[in-house]
Amino acid sequence: MTGPFSKELLERVESILPELFADKNVKLMHGDFHHLNILSCERSWLVIDPKGVIGPAGYEIGPLMLNPWNNLSDRISFRVRAERRVSILSERLGWEREKIINWATAHAILSAWWSIEDREDWRYSLQCAEIFSGLK
Repeated sequence: MTGPFSKELLERVESILPELFADKNVKLMHGDFHHLNILSCERSWLVIDPKGVIGPAGYEIGPLMLNPWNNLSDRISFRVRAERRVSILSERLGWEREKIINWATAHAILSAWWSIEDREDWRYSLQCAEIFSGLK
């Protein structure tokens, strides 16, 4: 039983998780790094509300890819913006696109599960996962 998730998407995420978490180069991370926790102040940018999570740095990619879209009515436009974000992250981090896409897809599934547990709308995160999983 996979609930609202396609079997194929869950199997894909299950297959990539070991590789994502095999990275032994763990970092102290923010843990909730998304647009609402990044503020512009007089001198620079300020990141607030850290959770202090230790793990592979790729974990932080998920929230950045998920936020702040909130509207998937135009899936083509969403896909173009997602591809652009992947390109920017790849260029700036020096990471392969596939690694970024895999982190984004895995986090979107996790976000959907959290939403289901909290009795919130999970459809946005699931749609993001479906789009991210189709990126190249």
